[in-house]
Amino acid sequence: MAEHDEAQQTAAEVLDPTAPGTDLPLDPQAVVPRSAPPSDRAWWVVAGCGAALAALTVAVATEAPAVIDIDLAIHGFALSHRGSFDTAVALAVTWAGATYVALPALLVVGCLAPTGRRSWRDRLGSGLLLAGTASVGIYAGLLLNHLVGRARPPAEDWWGAAGGPAFPSGHTTVATVVAVEAAWALTERWPQRRRLLAAGAVAIAAAVGWSRVWLGVHWPTDVLGGWLLGVGWGVAVMLLLARLRRRRG
Repeated sequence: MAEHDEAQQTAAEVLDPTAPGTDLPLDPQAVVPRSAPPSDRAWWVVAGCGAALAALTVAVATEAPAVIDIDLAIHGFALSHRGSFDTAVALAVTWAGATYVALPALLVVGCLAPTGRRSWRDRLGSGLLLAGTASVGIYAGLLLNHLVGRARPPAEDWWGAAGGPAFPSGHTTVATVVAVEAAWALTERWPQRRRLLAAGAVAIAAAVGWSRVWLGVHWPTDVLGGWLLGVGWGVAVMLLLARLRRRRG
């Protein structure tokens, strides 16, 4: 009986992350950005993005007439107005949404953004935490992408290479998630520039989304889906990690 009680107590300590003597591999106090996230009301942003993404996914999957009309109108406008210079700009901007560019950049930001005396182990942990949580959101976007299986615009409209289903836009999702998390991490170093960092994140996400439509490789609603997923996931990560940091503190 005594051995049984001891086993139960040991199991309870293992399953409870806040139990005395139970440590996470990395201390959230050291690796989670210390900048204050949006208030808990930001959960409404997460819920709103999730609901809007769900509705848009259904509309895209069922080829709702309103969605088709909007996509065809904006796609046609892009094809008729793009030129060599603006297309070159779009080709350059779209690299910010490539995973092999954006995720290493977020890793570097996570390592360098923390202030104070931090060990390189903690700094690397901070970078890996941000890049890892962003990767999960990007993977969720890929799952949704293959689940919906939407066709891209005709290949003759493309300016550049593209592959895979269209909705949601992978480049837009990547750029948005990474921009949101990077802005949050950098706010710890430059808290007085919070609004400027937020504006920069919006600009990056908007620019990459524009580039995908301008290059003719995505429908506009693909980009909208990427924005909704990226913002919802990025804000959710901020709120959850900040709550973990407070709890472990």
